[in-house]
Amino acid sequence: MPEIVDGYTHILTEHFFEELTDRFGFQGLSGRPEFLWDVESRKEDMADYGVDKQVITLALPTLFQGMDHDLALEITKLANDEVRRLADEHPDDFIPVATLPKVSDAFLAEFDRCVNDLDMKGVQIFSNVDGKPLDHEEFWPLFADAEATDTPLWIHPQLWEWYDWASEYMEHRLFGWPFDTTLALSRLVFGGVMEEYPDLKIVSHHGGGMVPYYGSRIEMFYQQRQAYPENYPEFHENAADLSRPAEEYFKKFYADAAVSGSTSALECAETFFNDGNLVFGTDYPFSPERGRRTVEVTIDAVEEMNVGTEAREDIFAGNLYELIE
Repeated sequence: MPEIVDGYTHILTEHFFEELTDRFGFQGLSGRPEFLWDVESRKEDMADYGVDKQVITLALPTLFQGMDHDLALEITKLANDEVRRLADEHPDDFIPVATLPKVSDAFLAEFDRCVNDLDMKGVQIFSNVDGKPLDHEEFWPLFADAEATDTPLWIHPQLWEWYDWASEYMEHRLFGWPFDTTLALSRLVFGGVMEEYPDLKIVSHHGGGMVPYYGSRIEMFYQQRQAYPENYPEFHENAADLSRPAEEYFKKFYADAAVSGSTSALECAETFFNDGNLVFGTDYPFSPERGRRTVEVTIDAVEEMNVGTEAREDIFAGNLYELIE
């Protein structure tokens, strides 16, 4: 069995939960999500399926929506300390990735602390920040720091207010999260972020959202707007000048394998993104059987991919190591 590193899992600690609910009075959780901090069950699941390591990121991306800046900063520091602590207590099992839900001088200082003092291997950000797109000018200093320090950014989708009825069947998560990921990646390209920071490393959740499936549409969309600028004045008034075809920037993104066990989706992503940019990831522990199902079907899906042995081993672990080392 090849080495397997799960490149996108979610976790809380009981201490963080207690602080969040008792000291900060947070009321946005139902019950006690003990499965998110049951480390022993997590390690048993890893052993059962041959997963050697997990990248651990803070769960609950919606926690920070609309939160006061200083409160969010205090909670962020606590969360990052707790993720680092877990990795220190289980160094053979966990790879820590920090979380940065907002951008300001104080949050950039927290980025620096996480990268340089805590030696976190990446930073999780969200696909929008209180409704602001990622190419908004206030976020560019984060991208500059990430490129300068060679720090990968894990993008987790965020909720937004699409329609009042979009949450009735939870479509706002089922389809809304991959769509918000797609919007975020698009803004990074057409807003000029990837042009300005060509070495920026972005890890997109859920197989890159809609991007790989619509790769040819992206190419034709951009070609059409370049060929007939008089028909698309709004695009040319807003979009950055790109020195290369748009699809080349999209291909530079990384994508995880958290597509619920779809081999065809993984092969689509593997074909679209640049070589070495598909990393194993499961979204553990969010699936039936508290994450076990998603680990099982994702391993099976990678095993069934029409790729060579070396490429498969790279998807399982090598690409992630190349990304963070």
